[in-house]
Amino acid sequence: MARGRSNFKMGTVEMLVLYLLSKRDMYGYELSLMIKELSEGDLIVMESSLYPILYKLQDKKYISDREESTGKRRIRVYYHLEKSGKDRLSDLLEDYRTTSQGIEKILSN
Repeated sequence: MARGRSNFKMGTVEMLVLYLLSKRDMYGYELSLMIKELSEGDLIVMESSLYPILYKLQDKKYISDREESTGKRRIRVYYHLEKSGKDRLSDLLEDYRTTSQGIEKILSN
């Protein structure tokens, strides 16, 4: 792994989580799997890194959670994107696209 790649990737996890939750409610492990699957394995977010981000997003009221029973003793926590989270996602996507375009312009010279 290239030096610094992990920090760059982790800076985008919030955006990816909000984006995936804009499609439908998901539980933490499912979010981790979807990031890996949709990136074709290029991005891997371990649950140990994901849950602190989910908790931060909850604290900021960007997402909420609900519990569902999935068996006799299992409870799964699903995360839901709130209106403020949609606004945050819009801001993050705009920043990401502007930054990506700027980087591409520099790298193409």
